[in-house]
Amino acid sequence: MYDTIHFSLPIDRVGCFDYSKTMQHLSNYTEHLKNDGQVYVSGNLKNLRVSLSGQGIHLKGSLAKYFLPDNFHTLTRSDSKRAIEQLSDELHLPMNQSKVNRIDFSDNFLMKYKPESYYKYLGDSQHYNRLTQQRSLYYSNTLRTKLFYNKIAEAKYSRLTIPEVWSNQNVMRYELRFTGKLPKQFNVSDVKAEMLYEERFYISLFDRWHSEYQSIDKINSINFNFSNMNSPKDFMKQLQLYAIANIGQDRIMQEIEHLRTSKKFDKPEYYSRLKKDIKHLCSLPKLTESSELIDELDKKIKDSKRYYR
Repeated sequence: MYDTIHFSLPIDRVGCFDYSKTMQHLSNYTEHLKNDGQVYVSGNLKNLRVSLSGQGIHLKGSLAKYFLPDNFHTLTRSDSKRAIEQLSDELHLPMNQSKVNRIDFSDNFLMKYKPESYYKYLGDSQHYNRLTQQRSLYYSNTLRTKLFYNKIAEAKYSRLTIPEVWSNQNVMRYELRFTGKLPKQFNVSDVKAEMLYEERFYISLFDRWHSEYQSIDKINSINFNFSNMNSPKDFMKQLQLYAIANIGQDRIMQEIEHLRTSKKFDKPEYYSRLKKDIKHLCSLPKLTESSELIDELDKKIKDSKRYYR
């Protein structure tokens, strides 16, 4: 489930260390003398970007790709322990004591349809900005990002080798990125690398990954059933739903945000009220129903959490 991890190991957690031993596994490394008089070294450890100075060491990149053949696979709890042990051996440093500044937690799913087909059924998420791109769907704020994307398309764009088992498949990745203030997010004084393979912490990540998915509004499919009409009001609801279906609920929500930005309405609460009314209309029983695609995705994510080990 782990992919990209950012580590920093301050010098006060290491004491003295042998630069030459730490650098012996680095490739393409360069040295820079900066204005503070310190020498900074940067290079690569396989796919990881490494920065080294008298203040400590920083690593950025996919821990899964470093330890496994590719990042189609994600690191399990036990894999992450072995990966950090390998890092420690290669760098001659206690990387288990390093600070973790970013965690990407994700899983891949074989889907019935192309991943892009599912995005229109994933609506707003409170406290996040929603952004649809050609092959991906992002939800972001200052602390976290959650995203859905076409893993095959991403691999082709990056010119990565696609494992045969995934070839010609509809592969969706759902990823939750913790990008800022990790100690505050996890209510601890410090997030250390060794915590990544502690069972309690790992389960808490799974719970967050699952609950962040659940917090996304799911958009129902709209049924045009004129046999349910008993009044002109019912007819107007059908017309409104027809318009929403043709425009797209996600696009309508974006337009409301544009109205908010341009301050079209006199009262700020009008924007949230308008969104609430649309969501209510799009969840009316008999006129709408849960999408087959969302039912499939719900089950995939629920099963992933169930078999978290």
